[in-house]
Amino acid sequence: MLGKGIFESYRLSNFLEKVVFIAFPDKKMHKRFIYNNGKFIIYCLPTTKPKIRPGFKGILSTLLDIVREYILTFFHIKKLIEQEKINLIKVENILLLGFPAFLISKYKKIPYILWIAGPELKVLEIKMAWLQYLSKIVSIIFNILAYVVVRGASVVINISPESSHLILSKKPRIYVFLKANYVDTNMFYPRPCRLRKEKYVILFVGRLEKEKGIELLIEAIEKINKRRNDFEVWIIGYGSMYDYIRENIEKKNLPIKLLGRKDIRELSNYYNCADIFIFPSLVEGPSAALLEAMACGVPVITTTGPVKNFENGILVEKNSDAIARAIIRLLDDEKLRKRLAINAVNFTRKLSERYLRIMYKLYTVAVKQMIHSHR
Repeated sequence: MLGKGIFESYRLSNFLEKVVFIAFPDKKMHKRFIYNNGKFIIYCLPTTKPKIRPGFKGILSTLLDIVREYILTFFHIKKLIEQEKINLIKVENILLLGFPAFLISKYKKIPYILWIAGPELKVLEIKMAWLQYLSKIVSIIFNILAYVVVRGASVVINISPESSHLILSKKPRIYVFLKANYVDTNMFYPRPCRLRKEKYVILFVGRLEKEKGIELLIEAIEKINKRRNDFEVWIIGYGSMYDYIRENIEKKNLPIKLLGRKDIRELSNYYNCADIFIFPSLVEGPSAALLEAMACGVPVITTTGPVKNFENGILVEKNSDAIARAIIRLLDDEKLRKRLAINAVNFTRKLSERYLRIMYKLYTVAVKQMIHSHR
């Protein structure tokens, strides 16, 4: 639950009267936290993220779970709106919380800002590749929901280039494309490595899912491992590809350490021990993890994001050969690593402040729209 969204919202609470952050539950978190003298409040939803299950019965069960979660989410947020006197909602993505936000907006007559992190439909298609006919049905449903959610939003903010065509085809009221995500530079900044390391460290941080390019990463590491033994790969995260990675480590004797989930407040320790950060995503926009690594002064190799090639990182094509070549290039060139690292830190510092100023302005625009419509 504890992710970049919480810290972004906390920073924005310095400029706003009050920010209420509603998140998915975490076993380690209580139902309510209050920070910043009551200006920033965190609540946990009484729900869980639905998991896509295989087979006909599994799909039916998944659909029933989604309907149940939508109902629980609707009534929980409705209650919090009344309790905390909320007059603006910011919601991330269309399917998970966008549609409930649309319904609540209509019911309570308050505006919402829609924030798009990545191409949701492409992610669903990757997850459902094993069942083509279902993927087509999901595509139809998604486009219908996307139409009402995008059209209903006061402002649509998009950080995913691959989502631009879909969103614009729904004709949003106000559309803003941001080339970057938020990164908290008070938490992520360069400092000495405090962890034990004996070789060059290549780091990956993220959900271990197919759309994150996990297969490309494993293939690239296998190729490099045949040529040299002066590196190891640290993988932080968990997901459906965890067993796939573990099996490849054992079968091919790959120098990979699976470190599991980590609290976001621990991540800076790992970034600051990394010599290279790798982000081989197949569909995502600018990742929070990518920017966190850049803010810590790690040279990055990525298939996407706000990176100027060989200026503040290296952009590569979505194939394992390109990834392997880029990793070898950086391992062999210390001067290049240092130059990319310095530029990455400067870039993320400027980006962070600019991002918060833009978000504050968009919040103001959405509230003014509401006031004007009620006259």
